[in-house]
Amino acid sequence: MTTRAPSRPARTVVFACAAMLVAYLPFSAANALLGAIAADTGATTVRLQWVSDAFAVALAATVLCAGVLADLHGHRRVTRVGLGLTAVGGILAFAGGSVPALWIGQAVAGVGGGAVMSASLGLIAATAPARDRAVSLWAAAVVGGLGLGPFLAALMAPAGWRAVFVPIVVLAVAVAALPSAEAAAPEGRGSDLPGQVTGALGIVLLTCGIINGGNAGWVDPWTIIILVAAAAALVAFVVVESRAASPLLRLDLFRSGGFTAAGLAAMVVLMAISGSLFVLSLLFAYQHVDDLGIAVRLGVMFLGNAMASIAASRLAARYGAQAVLVSGLCIAGAGTATLLSVTAGTGLTGYAWRLALVGLGAGLVMATASAVALRSVPGPLAGMAGAANNAMRQLGAALGPAVLGSVLAARLHAGDDHITVIHLCAAALAAAFILTAVAVHRLTTTKGTSP
Repeated sequence: MTTRAPSRPARTVVFACAAMLVAYLPFSAANALLGAIAADTGATTVRLQWVSDAFAVALAATVLCAGVLADLHGHRRVTRVGLGLTAVGGILAFAGGSVPALWIGQAVAGVGGGAVMSASLGLIAATAPARDRAVSLWAAAVVGGLGLGPFLAALMAPAGWRAVFVPIVVLAVAVAALPSAEAAAPEGRGSDLPGQVTGALGIVLLTCGIINGGNAGWVDPWTIIILVAAAAALVAFVVVESRAASPLLRLDLFRSGGFTAAGLAAMVVLMAISGSLFVLSLLFAYQHVDDLGIAVRLGVMFLGNAMASIAASRLAARYGAQAVLVSGLCIAGAGTATLLSVTAGTGLTGYAWRLALVGLGAGLVMATASAVALRSVPGPLAGMAGAANNAMRQLGAALGPAVLGSVLAARLHAGDDHITVIHLCAAALAAAFILTAVAVHRLTTTKGTSP
């Protein structure tokens, strides 16, 4: 008896999920090695923030335009180009050996990640018969990339922090060679260059302004100038999109309460996850936790996240997407609140169950948000809706290290100890989760207008 080869949709889901997992490795692996990078290069907290945000900002700025390019030129092709950029970014980061070279490599990898994120989700939306289930697996792959990175960093750390990029390059090339179907292109989609430029500029300037504000002060002239410029760029983006014949983002998508709730929830969760990854990696390093210890502490958060992502579609089918979104936010908020009780003597087990609880709640939100965003709009707009949800998600990922990193730098400069910083960040994130849960409940129980 012969073994039947996997069907074309199954191969496509495997390709899309593997691509998404690899695309996130540069972000999570570099974050886990921030302590080693600081020890080797003498980098300050602000310079380390850009190790995270060079990737996250580039990804956030690329997601929307990558969705357009995927619709115009093919989702499979754009996914493979994104993996190629992930490999190029890894080569640049490895070869440079300095923090500025690492920034450049991370930025290139971030552009690649944005291409992979938009194109791979669109590929699944267009080709997978069981779309909600496939999207849950895709969301689990995002988490897999976040969780695998710290372990990859621990494995390669004895060879130096630069060595972590070698397996990332190899994996990116290998996944790009996997077979996949192609998605049919929607009709009438244009490139909307003004929208791409103003949207990307607004995201970059907003992140720069927050980082500069945390370092130089919120009344610093440069901080004010950058934030005003960010506001102007974002207003220009809204004006451009409202008038464009073929917009990058149709603003009437936000008339759908489900679409808006999904974007808000995804943004807050990724802000919390990326910010926590940045802050905890540094604080564990300051406490002289070894690389494997850091990987395990962070890994349990992503293990809970991945398990919840896989189960999310079944839970949503049984209890409703709104209930899963709100419950996930509340669970993540409760888990974050438990960090208020950690002390200098809290060990692996003490952090493990707390972070696993955060990951469990975040995983429910991440998987459900993507599915809700796609389901809240007509089929031809699924690619745009997925790209928009990813853009909001990645805006959160960019703001996380910027906001929490600024808190970290300011409080350590003021003389606070590491545990006090954890308590401050935990209190802020717990409040954000609960407030977002309330907002999501209101948005999903108020009848919206479909675009």
